[in-house]
Amino acid sequence: MKKIILIILALFIVTALLFWALGRTGLRLNKPESVTYDPIGARFLISNVGSGSIVAMDNDGKLSAYMPGAFKSPKGIFLADGKLYVTEPTQIQVVDVANASIIDTYLIEGAAGLNDLALTEHGLLYITDTLGDCVYVYDPVTKTQEKIISPLLDKPNGIVYDRPRWQMFVVNNSARSPILSIDVRSKETSIFMDTIYSQLDGIAIDDLGRIYFSSWAESMIIEIPQEQNRFITNLKGYEGAADIYYHLPGNELIVPMLKQNRIERISLD
Repeated sequence: MKKIILIILALFIVTALLFWALGRTGLRLNKPESVTYDPIGARFLISNVGSGSIVAMDNDGKLSAYMPGAFKSPKGIFLADGKLYVTEPTQIQVVDVANASIIDTYLIEGAAGLNDLALTEHGLLYITDTLGDCVYVYDPVTKTQEKIISPLLDKPNGIVYDRPRWQMFVVNNSARSPILSIDVRSKETSIFMDTIYSQLDGIAIDDLGRIYFSSWAESMIIEIPQEQNRFITNLKGYEGAADIYYHLPGNELIVPMLKQNRIERISLD
């Protein structure tokens, strides 16, 4: 009987080590945080805070290693012109997507806990600093930065660019967080829409202009319709939904479920 117990224990340890190794080599999801799409490789790229990796996922949901253990704590990711921008606590890593290699690092002076990021058509990076209660604007060409501060920025988390209206939408990981707007011309911060929802994480805009944001407190994804006159709360049961990515080719939301280590795909009508 003692020998059987030892064998079972040994099998348990081996299985645990195998799962740990798979996580480190980027073959499974480990606290997935953010998603973007690589059209050349026809794959989604997913940052994993738990393993310091970026994992690839094809259109059928099959995972493969992309950059295993290449980062300390990758959170927000954004792909543009063959470059993948990855936030770490105090810096942005720039990845050559085709070669899966880091080609540059942008150190953000004064950063405490960088989180999500978005890019303007002029190439400026807007990065939320959740621990620093601010948003940084970084110019990769001049290697200069600007810091946006406002009493409204209370643990800013998700960010998305609303290009038609020249504004960045930002949500806070705080109680009853409003949807904030940062004017990319004046850098002024204002309330776009008040909400009753708390611990907001991700935010996205679909092709019709509908806005979606995730709430950890309410375990749901909330929609603001085109009329922007109400909230639609049909998407419930999404505990730990992190950054939301709108995938135009499939007209769907791609949602990393950080607590459950899975990716949810929500088709939109």
